[in-house]
Amino acid sequence: MTHHTRRRAIRGIAFPLIVVIAAIIIIPAKTQEQRHARKTRPFDENRFPIADYTAPEPSDPSERSKRQDRGKKYDKSHWNIYPETQSSMASTHPLDPNLPALPFAESTAVIVGQITDTKAYVSNDKTGVYSVFTIQIDQVLKNSSQLSALAGTSIEVERDGGRVRFPNGRTLIYLAANMPQVGLRYVLFLTNGQGEKDLTILTGYELREGKVFPLDDLPNLRIYENADETTFLNELRAKAPNL
Repeated sequence: MTHHTRRRAIRGIAFPLIVVIAAIIIIPAKTQEQRHARKTRPFDENRFPIADYTAPEPSDPSERSKRQDRGKKYDKSHWNIYPETQSSMASTHPLDPNLPALPFAESTAVIVGQITDTKAYVSNDKTGVYSVFTIQIDQVLKNSSQLSALAGTSIEVERDGGRVRFPNGRTLIYLAANMPQVGLRYVLFLTNGQGEKDLTILTGYELREGKVFPLDDLPNLRIYENADETTFLNELRAKAPNL
């Protein structure tokens, strides 16, 4: 074999090797990029209801008492809300990353229904903010609370966080977890820790266009992302303790 022939042979072997090595390097990088894109899905601040920092208390005595009872749970909040803040968002991560995909055991109640209304309120001492959602119940999969929750009725549930509008016109988002959206259907896992009568959202799933989407970006919930809604609900009913 001549010197030139050997060089051509070496080039013939080396080029495919370079292509293979490049593919090995590029493909994982692309996969990692795709994973990153999935985790950074578009943030929709319109899901967060707005509370006016200077809103007066309700004039009705029973409604005022109800608001004060709710609000005191969010007093002395880690948010440290104050009008002079220069931020546009404050966030924290209170959700348990090890929460199971279907946390029946961790929930006081589990319901399927549609969000019909939402409001946000500042706590009594104005350090915290929380959101209240009205849900029209389609089905009750579990209810070990003292709250009456029946299909065809509505209940209110809470979640830490929301938006606060200050007197200077600025609005700040307080983000502890994602919020359900008015007009959409959800499976909600609810809890009332420390004997509280009001139910708060532990986590849930959005039911949209025949598909399932986790409300929160938690590892175990992702196994149902884009799942078929009918199949998912059948599995829920099969595992529900009330059925």
